Amino acid sequence: MQPRVDVKMGDAAEIKESRRTFIVPAIKSFDHYDFTRAKISCSLTWLIAKAFGSDCVPVELDDPFYRDQYDQEHVKPPVVSLLLSAELYCRAGSLILRSDTAKPLLGHNAVIQALAQKGLYVTDQERLVTERDLCKTPIQMASDCV
Repeated sequence: MQPRVDVKMGDAAEIKESRRTFIVPAIKSFDHYDFTRAKISCSLTWLIAKAFGSDCVPVELDDPFYRDQYDQEHVKPPVVSLLLSAELYCRAGSLILRSDTAKPLLGHNAVIQALAQKGLYVTDQERLVTERDLCKTPIQMASDCV
């Protein structure tokens, strides 16, 4: 026989209320919305989540941006380093493409070639993106494959 647990109606209501707490981001008016920043933010966040797994993203990569002393927004240096080294692209590409070969993707060129074999071409303003483009500093965030 199970022991009896007495729960008052007020207690049950408080428990139910605590489960419905959501954090809602500030909503900007259409006039003040930065579409380019939003696209870059979504692309980087998606890429990092795919590369590390959405539950295993390192804390320093959780938000890919930081603000400097002049309130200018920049991509965090660890994110820039990972993009330049191709580590994020290789990790995410290996997981997404799940190639039949046992070889992991190594380097920008390997990722570009693997995508091309699947019929996906990385472009920037109608021009194919090369390994050289992806290694350039400062990073060109306009590429369709950020």
